[in-house]
Amino acid sequence: MGEAWSDWYAMDLLAKEGFVRDTRADGDLRVGQYVGVGKDLIRIQPLDCAVASTSPKCPGVPRGPGVSAKHGGFTYGDFGKIVGGLEVHTDGEIWGETLWDLRTKIGSDAAESLVTRAMELSPANPSFLDMRNAILAADAVQGGKRNTAIWQVFAFRGMGYFASALNGDDSTPFEDFSMAPLPNAPKGSVTGTLTDDATRAALPEAVVGIGGHASAPGFTEYLAGTTNSAGKYTIPGVFFGTYHEVSATKAGFDDKVDSLTVRAALTTHSYRLRRDWAASGGGAGIAAFTGPDFTEFGCGPAAAIDQSLGNGWSSTSAEFSDGPGGMSITPKLVVVKLSQAVDVSAIAVDPGNTCGDDGSASTKDYKIETTRSLHLGTATWRVAKQGSFRAVDRHRLNRLTPAAGTASAVTFLRFTMINPQVPGDFTATCTDSGLSGCVFMDMSELEVYGAPTR
Repeated sequence: MGEAWSDWYAMDLLAKEGFVRDTRADGDLRVGQYVGVGKDLIRIQPLDCAVASTSPKCPGVPRGPGVSAKHGGFTYGDFGKIVGGLEVHTDGEIWGETLWDLRTKIGSDAAESLVTRAMELSPANPSFLDMRNAILAADAVQGGKRNTAIWQVFAFRGMGYFASALNGDDSTPFEDFSMAPLPNAPKGSVTGTLTDDATRAALPEAVVGIGGHASAPGFTEYLAGTTNSAGKYTIPGVFFGTYHEVSATKAGFDDKVDSLTVRAALTTHSYRLRRDWAASGGGAGIAAFTGPDFTEFGCGPAAAIDQSLGNGWSSTSAEFSDGPGGMSITPKLVVVKLSQAVDVSAIAVDPGNTCGDDGSASTKDYKIETTRSLHLGTATWRVAKQGSFRAVDRHRLNRLTPAAGTASAVTFLRFTMINPQVPGDFTATCTDSGLSGCVFMDMSELEVYGAPTR
């Protein structure tokens, strides 16, 4: 959205001041007309490409072999697919085109007012739907006179009422083209209980939220509930329909996401959550690491234990030398202090690339070690698991079972990235290559499951 807002505000000003002309035809508003020498080199297509446009200026989403292209303006379902994967500029074009539709619908001044005020109202790390809701909230403050027009714009772009996204890190949102239900449409309540999947103990202060409708307390609609001391939650006022992502979250536990259909006055849906003993949100922390610290770029070692596959730890893969080949791979390690001593049942790793790097920066060979020591200075490390990840293992949690004798009373865990997924011989491939893995080495998440040591 940051890329899209930049495009939108700039083009809004240029059009308003008469430097560019937006006619009824699609494809007038090319971003980077001058630096792109009259071609779409900065963005895939112009900002004013309508959904299903047949204009040759609006090529839409190219598809692979056997899959037909989708011509015209982008919709929410194109997220992560425009160039075959997540990319901030191309995915941002979905948001930019949607905001241009809004400007066309309600006028430049009104759109500027609502879009800008929505930035103040939105939650941190917003999804497209959070910002949609913030724009609706900004309109509500002004009396709600544009509510229907706003819904029409977002519904037409696949961000309708039953669209869903968990948060700004959700890379696979659900699109929907429905308008908001009428105020007198049937509603029900959703209730249930949250428990620890290992101990079956109730989980208080957990939150169950309906994706796309739980942006922030105080909005006109906030469909979320917090569990009480008995682990029970209730969400009233839920319109009948199918919600694709209803999530249960609690610090230190993995989120659980289910699809839920509401068709009665009371719908019961309970969750069992799994504790991640390596999660920073549950009290774990980074005790040590090697390599540079890219925290200022959002890619420091702490991102390896934030329970989000959308962020991760990035380090360097190679150090330059005067020897043969001129470069050599240098393994990088991170030491995690678990929130308490744990008898580990499994370890999960997402070795995927992060921080804008391509897939070649993903971890290939790895080593995981554990120790019972309460102090790093006296640690005796046990090799719990070692092996290799492949491209298919990227951007998912790969469950690993620790070796016998390495899982009891674990207090620290050490994860080593040995080399990246650069194809072939590293030196030969990287002598003349633009692959990210020739410079960087990444992993996105590390989780530890088990039970407290007694």
